[in-house]
Amino acid sequence: MTIYPDTTFYVALRFFDDTHHEAATDCFEQHGDDIFLWTPWHRVEASNTLRQFARGDQPVLRAADARRIIQRLEADVRAGYFQHIEADWRSVLRTAYKISATHGFSLACRSADLLHVAYADVLDVELFVSFDNDQAALARAAGLQALRPR
Repeated sequence: MTIYPDTTFYVALRFFDDTHHEAATDCFEQHGDDIFLWTPWHRVEASNTLRQFARGDQPVLRAADARRIIQRLEADVRAGYFQHIEADWRSVLRTAYKISATHGFSLACRSADLLHVAYADVLDVELFVSFDNDQAALARAAGLQALRPR
């Protein structure tokens, strides 16, 4: 089975203090024989999310820890835990626009969420995984099977 986890999943999987760390780890172990996809969009958003967690007056983690988690995610890709895959960005953006045109008035959907759902659609994945309820609802509305790990 090909699985497209969104950024909430990948961050939770490797950030031990994340609220969803245990659920992400359980889901990853339950789907050990499946293929977890990693795209350039994951790399951008996961890395930026972790950097943002390390900034401000009350950071969620230290910058050194954010760098370590980013390096771990990149090592996971090199080791084959996550399969690096790319799609034609024109197709992803066209699909994102179509999803927005169809569901943008009725469902909450951030632009970053649209890109994940569109990427998953273009890659024809079998399962979309997210801890973001709005994003999972958007994925379902776009015709994807979606899972929110518990």
